[in-house]
Amino acid sequence: MKNTTIKLLFLLTVLLFITSVYAQTDKNSYVPSEVGKVLEKVQSVGTTVLNFPKDLLTKEEQQILKNYYSGLESNNSNFRAVGDVYVLDIFPTNDGYGNLPLAGPFAINNIATIAGAIFASDFGPGGDIYAIDNDTRGLMTIAKDTGATTAVATITGVAATMTITGLSWSETDSVMYMLATDGVITTLFTLDITTGVSTTLGDTGTALGIWIAIDNAGIIYMADIGDDSLYALDSTTGVGTLVGPLGVDLNFAQEADFNVLSNTLYMASYTAAGESRIFSVNTATGASTLVGSITNEPELGIFAIDAIIDGNFICDDAINIGLGITPSNGPSNAGGGASNVCLSGATNSEWYAYTATNSGDLTISSDLASNTGVDTRVSVYNDDCNALACIDSDDNSGANNTSIVVIPVVSGMTYYIEWDDANNADAFDFELSLTISCLDPTNFAVGTITDTSADFSWDAVSGAANGYILSVFNAGDDPDVDTPVYTENVPSGTLTATAMPLVPEMMYDAYLIADCDTNGMSNAVSLSFETDITPPVCGGIYVDTGGASGEYSPNESTTTTITPDIPGDVVTVTFTYVDIETSVGGGNQDGCWDFLTVYNGPDATYPVLAQTLCGEESGDGGVPSVPGSLLSVGMSFTSTDASGALTFVFTSDDIVQETGWLADVTCGPPPTCVTPGAFTNTLTTDVTATYTWDEIANASNGYVFSVFNDGDDPDTDTPVYTENVPFGTNTATATGLLPATTYDAYIMADCDTDGMSTRDADTFTTEAAAPICDGNFVDSGGVAGSYAADESTTTTITPAVSGEAVTVTFTHVDIETATGTGTQDGCWDFLTIYNGPDTTYPVIAQTLCGEESGDGGVPSVATSLLSVNDSFTSTDASGALTFVFTSDGSVQETGWLADITCATLSIDEFSTTQFNYYPNPTTGLLYINAKQNIDSVTVVNMLGQEVISVNPKAMEATIDFSNLSQGTYFLRSSVNGNQTTHKIIKR
Repeated sequence: MKNTTIKLLFLLTVLLFITSVYAQTDKNSYVPSEVGKVLEKVQSVGTTVLNFPKDLLTKEEQQILKNYYSGLESNNSNFRAVGDVYVLDIFPTNDGYGNLPLAGPFAINNIATIAGAIFASDFGPGGDIYAIDNDTRGLMTIAKDTGATTAVATITGVAATMTITGLSWSETDSVMYMLATDGVITTLFTLDITTGVSTTLGDTGTALGIWIAIDNAGIIYMADIGDDSLYALDSTTGVGTLVGPLGVDLNFAQEADFNVLSNTLYMASYTAAGESRIFSVNTATGASTLVGSITNEPELGIFAIDAIIDGNFICDDAINIGLGITPSNGPSNAGGGASNVCLSGATNSEWYAYTATNSGDLTISSDLASNTGVDTRVSVYNDDCNALACIDSDDNSGANNTSIVVIPVVSGMTYYIEWDDANNADAFDFELSLTISCLDPTNFAVGTITDTSADFSWDAVSGAANGYILSVFNAGDDPDVDTPVYTENVPSGTLTATAMPLVPEMMYDAYLIADCDTNGMSNAVSLSFETDITPPVCGGIYVDTGGASGEYSPNESTTTTITPDIPGDVVTVTFTYVDIETSVGGGNQDGCWDFLTVYNGPDATYPVLAQTLCGEESGDGGVPSVPGSLLSVGMSFTSTDASGALTFVFTSDDIVQETGWLADVTCGPPPTCVTPGAFTNTLTTDVTATYTWDEIANASNGYVFSVFNDGDDPDTDTPVYTENVPFGTNTATATGLLPATTYDAYIMADCDTDGMSTRDADTFTTEAAAPICDGNFVDSGGVAGSYAADESTTTTITPAVSGEAVTVTFTHVDIETATGTGTQDGCWDFLTIYNGPDTTYPVIAQTLCGEESGDGGVPSVATSLLSVNDSFTSTDASGALTFVFTSDGSVQETGWLADITCATLSIDEFSTTQFNYYPNPTTGLLYINAKQNIDSVTVVNMLGQEVISVNPKAMEATIDFSNLSQGTYFLRSSVNGNQTTHKIIKR
């Protein structure tokens, strides 16, 4: 049996969506893209201020979002900054503490392991990092260089329902500020970092504040992941003022901090893709500028910038920098640190470390316009401070005594750069630029994927004289140490390759490297892919694209042809597991949102065996609204084509993906008596059903057509109708059926000495009986079912005897009401009643609904209420009433049941049929219309007292019963001299 996965989806509606109560929607009212669908999965896991849940997304889903969010990274010459950032990775490692250079590259240097749910932190007084474990409410300090933690206090004054999301120290007033949210409001606090006591400042006005950071002027900035915007907070009241949108889709825990040297705000963002990136943020507009992506995509609970650079006076304290301009304080410290290895005569130095992102020629230059009157000297060494080996040095190659060094570098190698004070100790700027020797391949893509192979392509790399190296690894393997499952040296000029053999339904990582001969190798570019399932064959399994344990994909249009391996044999496919998304309404086709279509032959040009098939028997049990579309476990399809082949086309939309199907594939000689194909219901009435089918050449004894009650066993139970149809006739009509009843119809061919064929089956429901006098008027769902979606049904009830009038009295009422306006006057679905044989006649009741026989719901407009025992009588000369029922595409209730009686109109009922009134009973207004002017209307109570009197002198009038007590009244009217009296009930 196919595996199923129970997903626990905890939707935090205040964070993600505001859902209208009783909102009327259908499936197509929200149609997210492929990206939107994965985001929906991410957004339905619960509190997004916590860390990303493990194993939520497959590698394929992560790649979808990475591709969506990826953009061109800046060369960072404008946004790089000096300083180390101390970070804590709370996902995926959930405890990795370390640092990385704010100047890049953004690879974390692991220092220690720190456990806890830490979402808020900042450097505080004394140079330690202050952090809060949200689970224990424990305030701690962290020694930045060792990761050693010291417990300080337990936080008090914050509700247990709140998540602490932000912490920031203000140098201007020496106060630690704290942020917390419960998903509805976000509150700003001050925090005593000695006692842990917090003091509430106020509500920020947003729901999902995720971090705070304070600039050099003491201004508090906050990001909210509900609207992905930047706010400035009042430091006394907490009230937030919108600065502007960040332009980044933030999800889960986030952190940010200011670089105090430049007063620049940096944000470590985490998206639904698991994409971890660093942005600089414009505090005037909120706009974010991408600086770079963080290696291994961590979610950071700590992001604290230590921007002091005077500690880099020895090699061991070298600051990691990337390409671009770095501002130096100059080697003016008194700590010594000069190596005097490449060049002698220096006392003090500043040290930097650069790790090459590509192989090539690295230029280190202080020959910049910003350096005026500064005499610099630079040396470059290997990556071992304890055994420095000089690579190159320069004193005065640049203009005005500046320095320039050009050295070859290898991707992944680290190089130490020393600026010394032999000539000058002033501050200056220097720049690193890289001329890449062997460029990385571009547009590396996977093309056709089968169950055992994958095709790849890429663009040519200039200089790749030795071609390319393609390697494929099992997903997650380390390409530096693990063995590839496939590797190939592709010659220069060839830009494609095929990896094989691979394993079906397996995730892989592919890597491509350009080989530029003496210019070295490029970096590896990579992509992930999954092989297809094994094509179904005789004796095998036919399964959906999700495989035996997964879901099929959105927006599929997949064609699968199964052909017998022995000529002359035929394919039979028998379903053993079915979970294909159904629809209670129309769906995309015949009661299905997703569906299989079966063709009797080797492609989709051959005759259709089944147009639309869906069902959720192996899932939640859902069935299509069109019974003929139902696919059930045990259903079987056999080819009758000369090829013996069957072709299946599967179509899915992009909303819900179920777990699909499994089916056994068998092949063998064709049956000597073939089951008739194209068994189709062509006409159904309230008491009959007509079918047609394809002719079978050797059905010399004709066919057996039978109809059974729904669910009966055709082998043991008695049919309600059966007929032996002679050969040459391919149609039959079952009679004597019951209205509004579901049946199963079967057809078999009788091939005389070749025996009987197997049965083909179809399920149908007869129409409701036409309402007649002394009968019942019932909705389209019959006595036991619900009415249909999107109905607009007209029913006219006419008396059998001329001169009589129809009266309809409701005995069951369950028509969907609305607490608001609804589709019309407080109703989502409703009846409209016309006093005559069609809808051109006067309206007795414009809108009627009510759920007295259901859950008791009533319309928001009182005059629309339809209740049990409400009665309507025709006063038209025809004696007829016409009912129009309208329903929407959302909720379908159980409908109504009403008794129909016919009798001669009394004189009191105004046989001239010139006078109509509605609604009766009424809760307020009574509407009157006539075909001539109404002279007068008087309302009299049961004591004979006149309580209302009007003289309309028009063909329409409205009488207000609102101020009258509940009870029975008489309506006495005069129209062109004709007097009439009607009984009115006030509710």
